[in-house]
Amino acid sequence: MKKIFLFVNPTSGGNKASIFIRFGINEIIFHKPYKCHFYIYSMLEGEHKKKPGFIKLSSVINEQSSENINDNASDNSDSSHKKNTTISSEEKQSEEHKNFSVYILVAGGDGTLNWVIQEVDNYNINYNKFAIGLIPFGTANDFSKTFGWKRINGVLNETVLFQILKRIVNQVFRAHIKRHDYWNVEFVLSKEGYFNKINSKTKKKEVLKENDEIIKKIQKCMSNYFSIGIDSRIGRGFEKRRKKNEFCNKFIYLLEGCKKVSFKKNTPINALLDKMVMDNNDNDVIFTTNKTDNNFPLLKKSKTIVCINIPYYACGNDIWGYTHKLGLKLPKTLDSDKKKDYENLKKSKQEVGDGMLEFVIFPKGTDLGLEYTLKGRARRVHQGTGPWKMFFKENVDSVYFQVDGEYYFMSLPEYVAIEHNKKINVLHNIL
Repeated sequence: MKKIFLFVNPTSGGNKASIFIRFGINEIIFHKPYKCHFYIYSMLEGEHKKKPGFIKLSSVINEQSSENINDNASDNSDSSHKKNTTISSEEKQSEEHKNFSVYILVAGGDGTLNWVIQEVDNYNINYNKFAIGLIPFGTANDFSKTFGWKRINGVLNETVLFQILKRIVNQVFRAHIKRHDYWNVEFVLSKEGYFNKINSKTKKKEVLKENDEIIKKIQKCMSNYFSIGIDSRIGRGFEKRRKKNEFCNKFIYLLEGCKKVSFKKNTPINALLDKMVMDNNDNDVIFTTNKTDNNFPLLKKSKTIVCINIPYYACGNDIWGYTHKLGLKLPKTLDSDKKKDYENLKKSKQEVGDGMLEFVIFPKGTDLGLEYTLKGRARRVHQGTGPWKMFFKENVDSVYFQVDGEYYFMSLPEYVAIEHNKKINVLHNIL
């Protein structure tokens, strides 16, 4: 019998996600709409590396791995005659699910999803043995939008909980399974630099330390996007004033945006970054900000640079798909093949799970807000498989950045390194 694990962040959505754990029930056996064991665990339960939900998940996957080896061997023996056969969408779904006996669902925001992925790493669980989906209770929910998971509408209470769970089971078994990339993003500082972050409890800035020493390097695993610039400064201000009420949070975010754009001096990206290169190769330059260097593309003036891994950014904006303009001033000496590459960049599409990242800039701070109504405010910079490095100018004292909605400040940065980490299997909801 297949198994579904639901990991709940009870604080998400103004504590709305806690409905799933309110009864204290850890296991339900469903016979309809599909037969399965359904496990429910709180992400807050258990200490580091002693969380009962992930201990159970690890045990189940280890038990079923040996069974799947035998099943796969028999399936492969007769796979050759199926290759040229046209199959229906239902058969395709069945084929996609054939090698999966375990599914993970996350009730929370995009940050909770990354938390679950981090716990999976802590328990050395094989990513090829499960598919994962996100039931959205967060603020932006860009990951869930990408994979078709919608908010649960209506009043959430005990009387409708079982019907909600039955619907979730149906969604899991009817979903398509897609591949999704995770990326390593590493921020490295000079000797005198430091990171700080807003403490979620005290709402005050805290310099990040480890063993009483100031951290000089942060490595994050990115699912959705990361950015440098005014959008991260807005998000950081929002973190200081975040409330439990979802409507209040959206209003606070709007106010922070107006305040940071209209009344604060924001350093352009061109004054922060020196250049971006491929694979640490100084001769393979994506862009430079040095106006006297006529050999490489010059980054146009901008207030934010965004690296995107999914089609949605900042509550559902498709910032790559709606723009077909370049954020680069190209060298006059560019040969015809290179010119053709940049023409293709204007038209290229974004695909989830293709092993590529897209980079865009926003010329003005106001463009971030206008993007919600007047699409296409961003400018395309690059699309590729990496790895990359972004080098900062010397003695840059103040930089705001975010990774998947987690906001930071850094002083005296040296560079950001980006490279592919892994692929995971994601449930793409179609209901």
